[in-house]
Amino acid sequence: MGKFNSYDRIADLYDHYVTVDYDIQFWLDECRDVDEVLEVTAGTGRVTLPLLRAGKRLTAVDISYGLLAKLREKAVAEGLTVETIHADMREFVVGRKFPLVIIPFHSIEEIHDGCDVTASLRGVRQHLAPGGRAIITLHNPAAHRGDDSGVLRLGADDELPNGNRMIFWHARTYDPVAMTGMSYQLYEEYDVDGLLRRKRLFTPHYHLRDRAEIETLADRAGLKVSRIWGGYKHEEYTEKSCYMIFELKE
Repeated sequence: MGKFNSYDRIADLYDHYVTVDYDIQFWLDECRDVDEVLEVTAGTGRVTLPLLRAGKRLTAVDISYGLLAKLREKAVAEGLTVETIHADMREFVVGRKFPLVIIPFHSIEEIHDGCDVTASLRGVRQHLAPGGRAIITLHNPAAHRGDDSGVLRLGADDELPNGNRMIFWHARTYDPVAMTGMSYQLYEEYDVDGLLRRKRLFTPHYHLRDRAEIETLADRAGLKVSRIWGGYKHEEYTEKSCYMIFELKE
């Protein structure tokens, strides 16, 4: 359970390295016909904020106090309102049901145990309103090559609010047989004289699953796959697709 809390250690740096927006239009499209959305693993609001700007009511769940604090801070700065709930995706309880529940950004891949994945999906099902649907996004292991070189690459070079400079390095390893990988993230903070003042290392693990396993785990949670896309432009899924985006219903 405690693994996910490690994000608290880098909550102040998260937005420096997570800057992608390739999936935002997908979520705007999928949320167009609903007024309220439950987002599980919301982080600092990369997906949450665009949905709030589009007039949706969001309930954001995450296990990291720090990430949720950054989300609330950014929402307040824009005059937006968001309900945040601190909870593990494997055992969250909101107390009401939603027409749409989403788990974006392949977050469920950070759960290694299949029983825990089923527990997470069972929680999703318990929060679905009658006729509601859930959408979860994953990488397709058949097309995932990853980068197993372990070579550090420059990811960001930013000025921090205190005037110091933050250099972000990253590397990734992936075992295609075990379908497991690790991301190495190294943060170095330098002062105006170029002296290293602080260094932080963050190493989240991930585990990929094929389509058949996801369908089995979803079935155990009482959910059925009603649709699957192969990309964030609603491409038809094939074995060569980079992603597996599942729509689930009871």
